[in-house]
Amino acid sequence: MDLISYISAMTTFTANADYEDKDSDPIHLQPGDEITVGPADRVWPGWVWAEDRDGRDGYVPEEILEPLGEGRYAAMEVYDPTVLTIKRGDRIQSIRQIHGWHWCRNEQSEEGWVAGYLLKPL
Repeated sequence: MDLISYISAMTTFTANADYEDKDSDPIHLQPGDEITVGPADRVWPGWVWAEDRDGRDGYVPEEILEPLGEGRYAAMEVYDPTVLTIKRGDRIQSIRQIHGWHWCRNEQSEEGWVAGYLLKPL
């Protein structure tokens, strides 16, 4: 995707509530990392519980995982679990959306995930 297409694909939102995540050691994935996958999230279909070899865990979008067999999967792309801290009224750009969550950038150029229900289109 060229830069102009990338920029035009972004959507600007305003945060409709405050939100801060408390997970201190979530799972990070690099291409090829192997994980064990547990149950799918009932509230957020398309996200599955995953655990890496070091015991870090968290929800991961299932579309970035390749099945290896026997409950093992490999990441096909980088996954950063950072959740963006937001305050009501913040202007946020959505860069990518996966199953109800948006990878966003705020006005301070910080990036992270924001649940779609916390965003109001401008």
